Amino acid sequence: MSVLKLNITQEALDSTTGGDYTPVPEGSYNATIYEVKSEEVRSGDNAGKPRFNVQFRLSGPGVENRRVFSYVPLYVAKDFWKTKAFFSSLGIDMEVGSFTVPTPDQLAGKAIGVRVKIGVDQEGKPKNEVGGFDKPTEDAASLLASAGAKPVGDVW
Repeated sequence: MSVLKLNITQEALDSTTGGDYTPVPEGSYNATIYEVKSEEVRSGDNAGKPRFNVQFRLSGPGVENRRVFSYVPLYVAKDFWKTKAFFSSLGIDMEVGSFTVPTPDQLAGKAIGVRVKIGVDQEGKPKNEVGGFDKPTEDAASLLASAGAKPVGDVW
């Protein structure tokens, strides 16, 4: 491997962030599911149980390409309302009995509505939190187009 050299400016050294991470205003936003990671709850009564760690990409004026994150529990407990709301907003019905959870790849890129609120992080600084899910207010084609997708014929 050849030697790699970087041209580092004082401004780059002084920088403490790579972008604007101020919270977006509270409200309901159209989004796409950008990334889904399967993981386990790390602590508390539900430690070891499965959940999704979901990254949502917001769309719309003033929030284009901003991201918010939420856990979606994949077990039945007090926060099961979030699981039901997440899948319902995607048009996936849950019924009594066995439910086959879609894979992260099956969820990635789907349109969804997210209700964003402002909470505080561990240092007391404001941060966005997802307080719920809705069906998107735009049709999926509009959301895909806003994300840069282009149709091939009449298929996205």
